[in-house]
Amino acid sequence: MENHDDIYYRKVIKLGSDTYSACALAKLNISLKIGRKERSGFHKLSSVMQTVSLHDRITLTKADKGEEGILGYYVKDNIIAKAIDMLSVKAGKRLYCRISVPKTIPVAAGLGGGSADAAAVLRIANTAFDLHMDNEELEGIASEIGNDVSFLLHGGRALVEGSKRHSITSMKTPKLYYVIARPKMRLSTKEMYALHDKTGKDFTELASGLCPDTKRILTIVKESDPVESGVTGKGPTVFAAYKKYKECEGFAEQLSWLDGDVYIERAVDRFV
Repeated sequence: MENHDDIYYRKVIKLGSDTYSACALAKLNISLKIGRKERSGFHKLSSVMQTVSLHDRITLTKADKGEEGILGYYVKDNIIAKAIDMLSVKAGKRLYCRISVPKTIPVAAGLGGGSADAAAVLRIANTAFDLHMDNEELEGIASEIGNDVSFLLHGGRALVEGSKRHSITSMKTPKLYYVIARPKMRLSTKEMYALHDKTGKDFTELASGLCPDTKRILTIVKESDPVESGVTGKGPTVFAAYKKYKECEGFAEQLSWLDGDVYIERAVDRFV
């Protein structure tokens, strides 16, 4: 039987006759291997990804023409608008709606916040407008929107491989808690890939060299014996996993010096 948290994090919930809501969950790259850059301009990647309870809560209300809009979202090259536009083309009709996105997931932190928002909007709109698109159809749209969006349609834990289009192999979601430590410094995805191509270094090494706080956190992590740990995405955010919440609290206390954010979250299984 699902508990309240499972329903809150994993399902599209109907709030009213025309209003629906769902969580856009942050992701962690538990592992990340960067391969060659292909003709498409995308790098071939292999990554074990995990969704966690850190999230943006997105609300969508169906609207009439001229009343649509996106509130609380000020990210450049609005990925939510792109998701609605592409879904409308696929559906063969304009999906007029108002979307509210109070941002909680920090941007440019390697947590997939924008991709999570786009994936959640695809899931919500598919339900709200009775489109009945299957996962394969939604994944086709997701792959055109941006990296990680396809995985974030599924959630849970999976091995994600490929370049522009990813294969997703589901894995068992562990019962773990995560300390997620985000230094204030922002790292550009484009610049990090350029540095990787130039130096051959992985994102953990690059982020540690560019962000002193990342390097310091990783040093502390090694002494705390986590179940798993690392830099997520291109950084600068560091995560460390433990079986007990109290262990997370103990580790988080060691980060009181950090000029940034520290979250304690849990692993969340696949969306339903």
